[in-house]
Amino acid sequence: MSKKSKKAKAPELTPDELRHAYRVAVRNRSMDERIVRLLSQGRVKFAIYGPGQEMHATATALAWHKATGGKDFGFCGHYRSGTLVSMWSELTGREDFVKDVLRQQLSKATDPFSGGRQMVNHLIDIPRGILPIQSPLGMNLGKAAGWAQAQKLMGMSNGFVAATIGDGSTAEGDLHDTMNAISVWSLPMLVMVTDNEVAISTKPSEGRGIKNLDKYAKAFDLEFFEADGNDFFACYETAYRAARYCIENQRGAMWHVHGLSRLNGHSSAGNYRFNLEQTDPLGVFGPELVKRGVLEQSDIVTRVPGEGADYFAHHDLGRIMGEEDAIVGRWMQEVEAEADPDPNGIYEWTRPAFPQVDDPADLSSRPRTNVTYAGALRSAHKHILESRPSGVWGQDVGHLGGVMQATAGLKDLFPDRVIDAPINEPLIVGTAVGAGMHPDFTALPEIQFGDYSLNAYHWLVHMGNLYWSSLGQAKPSVILRMPSDPFGGGAMYHSMSLDGFFSAIPGLVICMPSTSYDAYGLMLSAADYGGPVVMLEPKYCYRRTNGPAFPQEPDPSDKAAVKALKDHIRRGGIPEIGEGVRVPLGKGIVRHEGGDLTVVGWGRGALYGLEVAEKLAGEGIGIDMIDLRTIVPPDMDLVFESVQKTGRLLVVADDRPFAGFHREIQAQVVEAFPGVPTKAVGMKNVPAVSQNEMIEEHTVLTPERLEEAARALLAGAVKSTGAAGWNWMPSRYITG
Repeated sequence: MSKKSKKAKAPELTPDELRHAYRVAVRNRSMDERIVRLLSQGRVKFAIYGPGQEMHATATALAWHKATGGKDFGFCGHYRSGTLVSMWSELTGREDFVKDVLRQQLSKATDPFSGGRQMVNHLIDIPRGILPIQSPLGMNLGKAAGWAQAQKLMGMSNGFVAATIGDGSTAEGDLHDTMNAISVWSLPMLVMVTDNEVAISTKPSEGRGIKNLDKYAKAFDLEFFEADGNDFFACYETAYRAARYCIENQRGAMWHVHGLSRLNGHSSAGNYRFNLEQTDPLGVFGPELVKRGVLEQSDIVTRVPGEGADYFAHHDLGRIMGEEDAIVGRWMQEVEAEADPDPNGIYEWTRPAFPQVDDPADLSSRPRTNVTYAGALRSAHKHILESRPSGVWGQDVGHLGGVMQATAGLKDLFPDRVIDAPINEPLIVGTAVGAGMHPDFTALPEIQFGDYSLNAYHWLVHMGNLYWSSLGQAKPSVILRMPSDPFGGGAMYHSMSLDGFFSAIPGLVICMPSTSYDAYGLMLSAADYGGPVVMLEPKYCYRRTNGPAFPQEPDPSDKAAVKALKDHIRRGGIPEIGEGVRVPLGKGIVRHEGGDLTVVGWGRGALYGLEVAEKLAGEGIGIDMIDLRTIVPPDMDLVFESVQKTGRLLVVADDRPFAGFHREIQAQVVEAFPGVPTKAVGMKNVPAVSQNEMIEEHTVLTPERLEEAARALLAGAVKSTGAAGWNWMPSRYITG
């Protein structure tokens, strides 16, 4: 495809627009320097700001607004993007943005971005396309690329997305991840590198390996733009041309904004006195507007002789900045008097409410399903892709259908929305987080083997805290799937159990279905839920037909129909499953009832637990076998109810009990029922699983080890219910 010209001419700015840009710039400068003053007085503990970036920021926002009309837009900045977002906010109708930033700076309950939970300039305004800014550098790039991917998959043919990083962040792997995504997926995204030639204190010679950003961009077939960051008019023209290039070609670009000054240091953690030796872009733009007849000399800020480190001691503010400074000063007094956050509200916005779902009353009496676990997942994907804007991406999920065949057949049905991604797990997960923040989009990423998700752990943490830290404004609708647990000689990097790693991440919902019915039903409930869900899928289960039948399956007596269904699935077909099947999130299920011992399991542990329960039932031993289905949050009410009855607890799962999620279940039970006899069984505490299948069998969870532990509890422990008595109260564990 031939590229359209990158030399689009920007519309000429009117005098009113130029005056508006100057006013927004000096208002943000006034706020930043007043915060610096509070720092010097000890009234603010930490601040991070952007003096020196006001002119390129206002110019860029004006240009992008003219290029897009304010529509089909996304921007994910960093913590020096406040002035850019301030200008964009005013252009799109949001007033008093600076007052809201002051509320965040002073950690007030009225902070509309985070309610006092985030540092200053961690901004968000999803309706205006402003994606949440995070502290870890570079992650905004992946979110922006995901937002662009979702726009593309939703059919927005004029979309434009941008993200900003500082020059120091070009060393982050996130940049390479995102450049791959923009290039391979042909995303209309602009990567803007704001360059002040220092990263906190690290010089380019010490921290910047990319010596030529132009050549770097061209290596990914991205167009390259550059401009002097202190030249308002050059930045305006370049920002407009870059945006129009991305929109008209639906391709990516990189923009190097160089020559920027850093006038107050990196943050309050360093030397934050105003640097009088560097070029101040306000001191360039103001006189230029006077020269053009847009402003009077008395309107603009000018430098004057002064003493000390305070910005205001060295500047005559002029009429416009004087007016804005008075407004900022008044706002600051008002904000200081506003309420602090209520400590009793810390649990609010932990996660969205779960959909109201109940298991069918006849579930336990149904015949066994003939739909494999992988077949059920195919059908769940098909239903989600048919019913809502969504997309599937991961390694080999398209043409191959996934290494576990969980996405087989989908590429033929949805050729543009089932996407084989680069071999890059942070790219896969990071873009899913950005895509899933679109209010109407559900991202369905797959990690080929769960073991390789660990280099995306940062993304899981961020995905888990977004809803809480944004007061529910950022709700990434992401269902991240991955095979888990040892099976079949996979060795150490194809055999990991991940529940212990992931269950400690607050805000995530983590499921590990053991049956085909639960795999399908939990996927659909996760899509309805709309928050971040991790599906850990035991490799042991993919080809198996565990659990109850679906409503529309053929009657077991119809042998021909059953065989046809099995053959269809075995050949990679997608079974038809009724729309109404849902499994409740956060709710376990009793697979086998008994009064002698409670066994709690998930994944393969639940299947082995049921096997042992049925065997011991033949000896008159009654086991309550609970399949958690959702690991986080666990259904502790169900567990407590069972332990109240049996007085003993055995927890079983493939992961190591040592420091694993087994111990969380045990701990909560022991706190509720002091002295309860309990054991945990899982993988032995060795570094990894061996490829030799005999050694694997001696390392991992087996029915024999589970049965041995159950018999030991039954033989060696006295039930602790009775005389001493337990007074169990319902769990306060947050369930949505």
